[in-house]
Amino acid sequence: MYINRFQVNLSGMIDILSNHLYDEKDVYIRELLQNATDAIRARKKIEPMIEGNIHVSLSGGDDAKTLIVEDNGIGLTEAEVHAFLATIANSSKGEKNFVNQANDFIGRFGIGLLSCFIVSDEIVMISTSQKEGTTTEWRGKADGTYSVRKIGTLEREPGTQVFLRLREGLDGHEECYDESLLAEVLEKYGASLESAITMEVHGEERVINDWTRTFADKGALVGKSRDEILAFGERVLDTHFEDYFLIENESARTFGIAYIIPYTVQMNAVRRQTVFLNNMFVTSEARDVVPDWAFFTHCVIWTDELQPVASRESFYKNERLKEVSTELGEALKTGIEMLSDEALEKLLRTHYLGFKALASDDAKFLRLIYPYLPFRTLRGEEKLADIMEQTDTIYYTYSVDDFRQITDIARASGMTLINGGYSYDTPILQELASLDLAVSFVLIDPEDMTEKLMPVSAQEEAMYGVTITDMNKRMAEFDVTVEMKHFEPATLPVIFIHSAATQSSRELERAKEESNAVFSDILASIQQEQAPAPLAHLYLNLDNPLIKRLFTSNKTAETLTVIVNVLYIQALLLGHYPLKKAEMDLMNKNMIHILEML
Repeated sequence: MYINRFQVNLSGMIDILSNHLYDEKDVYIRELLQNATDAIRARKKIEPMIEGNIHVSLSGGDDAKTLIVEDNGIGLTEAEVHAFLATIANSSKGEKNFVNQANDFIGRFGIGLLSCFIVSDEIVMISTSQKEGTTTEWRGKADGTYSVRKIGTLEREPGTQVFLRLREGLDGHEECYDESLLAEVLEKYGASLESAITMEVHGEERVINDWTRTFADKGALVGKSRDEILAFGERVLDTHFEDYFLIENESARTFGIAYIIPYTVQMNAVRRQTVFLNNMFVTSEARDVVPDWAFFTHCVIWTDELQPVASRESFYKNERLKEVSTELGEALKTGIEMLSDEALEKLLRTHYLGFKALASDDAKFLRLIYPYLPFRTLRGEEKLADIMEQTDTIYYTYSVDDFRQITDIARASGMTLINGGYSYDTPILQELASLDLAVSFVLIDPEDMTEKLMPVSAQEEAMYGVTITDMNKRMAEFDVTVEMKHFEPATLPVIFIHSAATQSSRELERAKEESNAVFSDILASIQQEQAPAPLAHLYLNLDNPLIKRLFTSNKTAETLTVIVNVLYIQALLLGHYPLKKAEMDLMNKNMIHILEML
């Protein structure tokens, strides 16, 4: 039996690297920076006092550009060159456990240098080993061939130079031709690297990350001024921020800055969290490193404990990632607690929906922020602290529909009423009701408000009872019962009150009317299986001048019913209830009837 080895199609590998593995086209820059940084870190283990430096330049004319990246790292011996550059997926960084111990190196998959074939057909690397003092040249070509040779015994400082002769006509790689754009890419990936990245830009050398890299040190970050940290956020994230707080997880191996987004964002907006792994930029759109509820922040996070996927553009969704996310969530809550009252009020005013989502599931956090939360009341939107100053009992409804039904009566009764039908409001108010606060929170149903409607006298019942009975016969097809009451405000002629089950029945009936035959039959079968909904109530206000005049005039029962029908339709429209077909027909018929009466 013969044993054969797999053959690797390098051009196919390059296609995978450029079109499938990496999301970013400029990722080869990151790979070069990673190799240089890892080499410097390796040398520092032997020479701790060495100052790392990475030098980048573009040389040649427009039609023959060469990208040169140099570092003063540990370098490679000839044996290491053969071992690590001739074997795909082999890496000089070893197999450190990313989860359980700190990792000094960034790359570990052994495919970094291959990414340079995305922009070049030939890679030349000249490396001087710190361990042996020898210099080795490696030339690799996109066709899968390479050559290695020793370069004499010239006196050279340890380090590595990589030369990329850039191909012509590189679409989407403007950084290959423009020094300013190349500097932007270098800053994106190397903003937090501890080694200085020096580049020639328009004939002048400048350190790309001279200022930004100082923020990657946790101790130095704590000592930064407020203005410096805000300026860093604007530099790295291209957004002007006004507030932030520092965050750190329990292991202290993941830390960062949580910038508060200064404008309202949707809760389902794409999370924008920027993460550096071992100080190398990974992504600006991490979605799992902080909890989903933290959408109101854009965090800059540094970590050495999360495990990158092969492309090193995101992280494995393992238990450690979940733990880090939870721990950073607790740190975010602590940061919010430490904000000044003014800053917290401003934060909640901008991102109240997200904080309501968090508070509805976290009683401890709710205790901290509830006074600042806004709610919709009879007077419009108000802060809960202001609402609580007005009364010792706050009523709230379960839905927007319930709120609309009782708004007028509640206002006339002097009640403090909150519309609990908006996202998270009812769970929050229910939780507040269970807390030991000076104010009581009471859930009220529209039918509970009928207690505030005063019954008519026996004399009035005798006068109008027969007419009301006749009206109810005529209104039976609409599942509505008509009753006469006394209530405030007197300006309100009628009030329409129904249960949630009645409203569901109405919506099902309307859906059936507007559906095609097949779907209508399905809805009809659903209707048959449901228990009959309670009748809705149309209360006529005998204290209202219009109702009083109608029932003290000599109108016939039929004429009175027509007018009451119009008031019923008016009550539905004022309550924002879409009309069923029968109700639409009723409105048209009665309007015609009124016109004929004129």
